[in-house]
Amino acid sequence: MALEQFKTLVREDVPLAPFTWLQLGGHARYFAEPADVAELRELLVASSDEGLSVRLLGGGSNLLVRDAGFDGLVIQLKAPAFSKIQFDGSLVTCGGGAPISHLITACVGQGLAGVEHLVGIPGTVGGALHGNSGTDEGDIGHVVRAATLLRRDGSIVQVDAKELAFSHRRSSLDELVILEATFELQKDDAARLTKREQTFWILKRSKHPNAPVRSAIAFTNPDGASAADLLQRFGQLGAIEGSVQLNPTYPNYITVSDGATSEQVLALLELVREAVFEKSGVRLLTHLVVW
Repeated sequence: MALEQFKTLVREDVPLAPFTWLQLGGHARYFAEPADVAELRELLVASSDEGLSVRLLGGGSNLLVRDAGFDGLVIQLKAPAFSKIQFDGSLVTCGGGAPISHLITACVGQGLAGVEHLVGIPGTVGGALHGNSGTDEGDIGHVVRAATLLRRDGSIVQVDAKELAFSHRRSSLDELVILEATFELQKDDAARLTKREQTFWILKRSKHPNAPVRSAIAFTNPDGASAADLLQRFGQLGAIEGSVQLNPTYPNYITVSDGATSEQVLALLELVREAVFEKSGVRLLTHLVVW
């Protein structure tokens, strides 16, 4: 084991498919769930010293692991130390490892408005910030005021909102770990916010495939356009590659069935991208993060 000093913490040859929504992909060479920031920093420094690649695993909703797996260290921040939520008036500071659903529930309960429309978005707060998750009502980047980041070399930095940039499903938060972020929300009535949250939840559920369907968003929206509209307009809904399909009912979602592979997903995405590009001149960007 390359990380011999962490033999009680690091597991070897861990399957990654169960951690992803698509349930696809190979194994991680190493896998760890550190208990706190100190342990996390030690892991990162040791990995850097040994030239070992590191990836952070969130909720797995937009992750595609290649069939060959990942020849490095995968870290998941499930310990309570990475999921704390604290309130200070209209400000809320939340650990990057907290499920975004926990942040929404806590804020609604405190009568703080600004994130309730994100209900139904899967994954962690850190993942939501990396990808600037959002809806038609706005994205999470609009309410961020500061973030604390852990770099790959183990150093910790704090950045203010003015130093950050957010766009559709993209952000400048490209450090490996978002330890925590502070959001500025608006005081509101908790009962009213609960009803808003419920309404958004119903709307969200109507727009994407329900479990147990294994699905994920295929493409991000290009500037000034809708990926779903482009896919419909140019006849790509229902496109198939092996056991992977571009969902004919829910535009811009791919669904997989038994026998699917990660390579089939990648092949379908490329096939559809080329077809749309040839007919529209628009080069769609994949929403999935590929390891």
